[in-house]
Amino acid sequence: MRRRISLSLYIAAVAALLAGSAGAALAQGAPSTAVDSGANDLPLLPLRGPGTYGVWIAAARHSGYRTRTGVLGHRDFYLANVRLAWALGGGDDPSRPVNGSYFIDIVPMAVSTSMPEYLWNSRCQPGTLCPGAKPILHDAYAIGLAPLGWALTLGRGPARLTIEASGGGLWFSRRVPDPEATRFNFTASAGPTMEVRIRSGEILRIGYLWHHTSNGGTGRVNPGLNSGILSFGMLWRR
Repeated sequence: MRRRISLSLYIAAVAALLAGSAGAALAQGAPSTAVDSGANDLPLLPLRGPGTYGVWIAAARHSGYRTRTGVLGHRDFYLANVRLAWALGGGDDPSRPVNGSYFIDIVPMAVSTSMPEYLWNSRCQPGTLCPGAKPILHDAYAIGLAPLGWALTLGRGPARLTIEASGGGLWFSRRVPDPEATRFNFTASAGPTMEVRIRSGEILRIGYLWHHTSNGGTGRVNPGLNSGILSFGMLWRR
């Protein structure tokens, strides 16, 4: 329990550091690279810098998973993210009922607790099912990137609903969730988020995402990891 509390405090500290960095970058008012106002209306992302910066953290507790042994395990899953977003279709206009955006999430830290290994012996060898083997649990740390992100914001006014989906990958410090799996895993997530404008250019976000992690068949085994994660974050619009 003490280890999990320390882990949660560490994640909160990282998120606070990321929030300070994003706020400082916004205050500097980095100029857009667009050549003219017409270019701002085009959804050509390389022509202009992101119009929105953000940070968010997420967590899931006691998520169930299975490895090749068939034994049910449980893990905690934590994420810290930096978001860069571009409004599509002429910009984000709160007076319109629907707005779209493209985003990239940078993942400086992710943690998946209680990932199993096994004590190899004459009965339990790599590549075997190891029935009844007692797992040796470790925490796995990761960094990653989700370069494919799309969001649809619905509603007018200071409180709006956003539906988002993204895809990317995580590189873990060990093979997850099985020693016969891989360190690199693909990710996919989707779900709703409520956005509340708390002041001009600042938006509070609280959401729920279904998050999937698996190696896509690139390892000897591919037991996927699924978690329902609660997210909390801030956005700053230029």
